[in-house]
Amino acid sequence: MTDSILDQIEAKKGFRYTSEQRAAYKELGGTPHLDQDYTVFGRIIEGLDVIDKIAAAKTKPGDRPAENVWMIMRVVK
Repeated sequence: MTDSILDQIEAKKGFRYTSEQRAAYKELGGTPHLDQDYTVFGRIIEGLDVIDKIAAAKTKPGDRPAENVWMIMRVVK
């Protein structure tokens, strides 16, 4: 990931990355073009039944859920 690519994404989407976010994308990689459009996150430790419920949700064209699926998550360091 380069600053140039991140600059293009910022201009297109109308927001700014923090210096920490830029460093993470450059060091670890990722998919910044999905930022503020999709949620992509880590590892499931428990609650796989919730994932099954999300996967079973009725969808509309484009594979988006017909109704929003909300969840609460806790980030543990």
